[in-house]
Amino acid sequence: MDRRKLIALAGAASALLALTGCQKEARAPTPAKPLPVTTHVAHATNEPHWIEILGQAEGGREVEVRAQVSGLLQSIEYQEGDLVEAGDVLFRIDPQSFRAKYEAARAQREEAASNLEQAERELKRNDALLKSGAVAQKTYDDALSLRNQMRHALATAKANEHDAKINLDWTEVRAPATGYAERAQVNPGALITSATTLLTTVTQHDDVRVTFAPSDRDLAGATVTTANPVRLFRKDGTELQAKLDYVAQSITADLGSRTMRARVQEGAALLPGEFVKVRLQTFVEEGVFRVPQKAVLQRPDGTYALYLVRDGKARAQTVTVGLWEGADWIIRSGLREGDVVITNQLVRLRDGAAVTTEDEAANADASQADAG
Repeated sequence: MDRRKLIALAGAASALLALTGCQKEARAPTPAKPLPVTTHVAHATNEPHWIEILGQAEGGREVEVRAQVSGLLQSIEYQEGDLVEAGDVLFRIDPQSFRAKYEAARAQREEAASNLEQAERELKRNDALLKSGAVAQKTYDDALSLRNQMRHALATAKANEHDAKINLDWTEVRAPATGYAERAQVNPGALITSATTLLTTVTQHDDVRVTFAPSDRDLAGATVTTANPVRLFRKDGTELQAKLDYVAQSITADLGSRTMRARVQEGAALLPGEFVKVRLQTFVEEGVFRVPQKAVLQRPDGTYALYLVRDGKARAQTVTVGLWEGADWIIRSGLREGDVVITNQLVRLRDGAAVTTEDEAANADASQADAG
């Protein structure tokens, strides 16, 4: 083989080796670009511990309306469900017999008054005759006794008249308090028995209270007094201002619960019987952390975890969670002061994946722009 052929073959071999090297370099994997993430820095704090339970509203002052006299119900004088003022006439009982008794008692009082006037005149006349010696002492004493009897008779007649007037007035059954009158429990024509027949109920909506009964297990031995904060929420999430005004000092044997009651602030427009969600503060947890709810993952086994940024990588961290508080979740254990919690990209993240925070990415872009 001549020299020129040898040189050509050597050149072709060198070119082939160079091409093969380039292809190997082109096929080499490119390192994965760090995943940009948003973060939240964890700081320890003291958080109140709340328990949740269902409560039911009741009228703080629900007054039962009952008649004070017996008789036939003549009419219903109010619109059921409307607001009534204290003293408004709600029902009328047939007053005829009561009016007749009152008229008779008044006539007896007038007769007793007339008899007393006559006895007073007789006593005065006998007193003058006794002084002149025209009558005996016994005659004067008899006149004095008769006058005293007439006084007592008049007092009795006045009391009977007053009693008859009260009974007559009671034929108009009036609202004992201002509030909303419920539907009537009887119809006109029914026989009403005094102090027994329930006519209706007047509920004062400006004094509504919510009764609830947390279980002994939920309370977990916590000391609860009327000073414990309580929060009430309607079905639409509206919060109502309230304060505990009663805490039972015993636990029911059958249900194992403790009855409590909260007074709702006036003007809440909460209807008696309405159900609300009650949150009761039982104690304050110290050294816990608040993180956004979206940063918390629930594993298939029921445990919870977060992703933390450590040395530029995402690291899964098992945590113990408490209750939600607004948009945050209370973390009881698993975090340390200053831990950087990842709050997005959770679906794409894997333990050990390279990450960069938004601040780091922004600084890197700024450095490249300055270099250009």
